[in-house]
Amino acid sequence: MIKKNEEIFNDLLPINSLSDFNVNIEELINLKYIKFRYGNIPTESIGEIEEGLKRLPAVFLKIEEKEDISSIIYFTTLEYEDTVDAFFNMQEFKRILFPAKFKGSLKEIIFNLKNEYETNKRRIAENERDFKFYKRENKDVLINLYKELKNYEYINKIKKYIMHDKKGTFYMVIWVPALELDSVVNMLKLQEGIDYTIHDGKKEEIKEPTKLKNNKLIKPFEILVNMYGLPNVSEIDPTLFVAITAFIMFGFMFGDVGHGAVIFLIGILLMRKKVGMGPVMVAGGISSIIFGFLYGSIFGKEDILPQKLISPMENINTMLISGIVVGSIFILISMILNIINGIKNKEIGKIFFDKNGLAGFLLYSFVLACVAVYFLKGKLIISISNIVIIAFILILIILFGDKISQKIQKQKEKVSIPIVEKIFDIIEMLLSFASNTISFLRLAAFAINHVGLCMAVYLLANMTTGAGNLLIAIIGNAIIIVLEGLIVAIQVLRLEYYELFSRFYTGNGIEYKTIKAQAKNE
Repeated sequence: MIKKNEEIFNDLLPINSLSDFNVNIEELINLKYIKFRYGNIPTESIGEIEEGLKRLPAVFLKIEEKEDISSIIYFTTLEYEDTVDAFFNMQEFKRILFPAKFKGSLKEIIFNLKNEYETNKRRIAENERDFKFYKRENKDVLINLYKELKNYEYINKIKKYIMHDKKGTFYMVIWVPALELDSVVNMLKLQEGIDYTIHDGKKEEIKEPTKLKNNKLIKPFEILVNMYGLPNVSEIDPTLFVAITAFIMFGFMFGDVGHGAVIFLIGILLMRKKVGMGPVMVAGGISSIIFGFLYGSIFGKEDILPQKLISPMENINTMLISGIVVGSIFILISMILNIINGIKNKEIGKIFFDKNGLAGFLLYSFVLACVAVYFLKGKLIISISNIVIIAFILILIILFGDKISQKIQKQKEKVSIPIVEKIFDIIEMLLSFASNTISFLRLAAFAINHVGLCMAVYLLANMTTGAGNLLIAIIGNAIIIVLEGLIVAIQVLRLEYYELFSRFYTGNGIEYKTIKAQAKNE
């Protein structure tokens, strides 16, 4: 009935403007020598139509005008039908056709349609009241029926995952999280005619899916991990690591109380709209606020807060060193995560001899310590020859690490890699250590850049007075929040993916999806 009423309304709407015309619609449509058209046209085209019809055998009448659209009728002869139609079409004329069911005069048609529409409207209202009463009285029955229908829907959708033989026996292979295995087994025991076997997923040839388990505070950062790739079951979930490092890096580069507060509020709005990046933006806003207090910056102004820890523009060297220190710590942690992955998989080579294992960790830490001591004391506490010897020993361990691990684990010796290639690998490793570390200079660079951009905005604003000054300041800060905020976010991801993930993370896992979730997505 609702659909029928919609049809009536759609028929009534375009002809309602003709209610004053007491004309038989059949006679109007079936004129033998005259062609009749009814429709809508932009009001601004009326003048052009009046001018054009001075040269064409046609007459038109404006029926009604609503906003920028006018309802019109025009007549022409059978001979000039195509010419006149083409002219009106050029003026964006939208013709309205009368349904074949329309009989009698326009007044009668409109009157009958209105009566039918109102009658149906009353019936719909009555049916809705009856349905609400029935729904209230039979709530439990309806809920159970709905659940049953949804179950049938899921059953039909998961049929493609099921095999069967000629005897009518059905087979299905599923993955179950270890923590949920007991409850699934107990459920299966209650079912008649179901046999099952349990296999350890790690022993199967099929790749085991990954199900991430993080608390509500850390879980939003899974979206950043997923952009790179899910962890496989044999490697550590990096979500906590990403949450901490991304939080620190974003605030370091974009430290400002005012700008951070705006990002925080935008994140809150996105969270309310269930946008995945909302919580991440909230965290980014909080980080900006914290570092903003450290830098003494509110909307780029550093003279509002009474006290601050450091001014990026006035302490460039300190900022650059801080960026290197933070980056070095993150790189060391990423190596530790690689060692943990090696322990999980019982890979001696990855634990002890890999460039990102214990040998690489000690080499990188040793070099950093030597550099740090030299900068702090102005001299080395051990001789250069001893430094070279220690570094050389660690490099040799990395160079021949695969052979050593094979001997320890009594594995068959793999295809030997030429020594020249290994040497180039070592050179590449040393260069990557240096480049990855230097790359974290961008933490300081963007913090300093933020101050410079804000200074430029207020310099432009001070060239004007009154409302112009305020307007330039607002627009400038908005541009900084959007553009610089986006660029800094991209830099955070770059550092995560290239400088850190490359040391311990593959991200080639397969997402674990329940049958219910898969059915919903289809």
